[in-house]
Amino acid sequence: MAPPAEARAAEDPTAFGASELQGLASVLRLLTDAESLETLLGHLPNTPGPRLHVGYEEAAARLGIPEKWLRERIATLPHRKMGRYVQFTTEDLKAISDMHFVGPPSAAAPKTPSSGTLTALRPSSRSRTRA
Repeated sequence: MAPPAEARAAEDPTAFGASELQGLASVLRLLTDAESLETLLGHLPNTPGPRLHVGYEEAAARLGIPEKWLRERIATLPHRKMGRYVQFTTEDLKAISDMHFVGPPSAAAPKTPSSGTLTALRPSSRSRTRA
């Protein structure tokens, strides 16, 4: 009769039983199937998520503009104010970007007015006197 698995492990520490080999195979399968470490580990609870509000420096960096430009125009830009602290959300930054969108002229808008929409221009009946 063959000795039990514990006895074999005591004799040879590198010997694995069937259950150990199955566990090791499962771990190796997970490692090869995982697309990334995040997929394998999931979202760890201690990792900080994206911040809800950002200050002038990060907002300017995200928009690709100088911080001074934001500070000078803050009265006309969407933002949050917590006491004396000015903060921006992602929606605020999107709104700022959309406020300054410049696109090509619309093809639907006529370039020259049609003759039927405007009345003909006539000189005024009043005359000016020159001194």
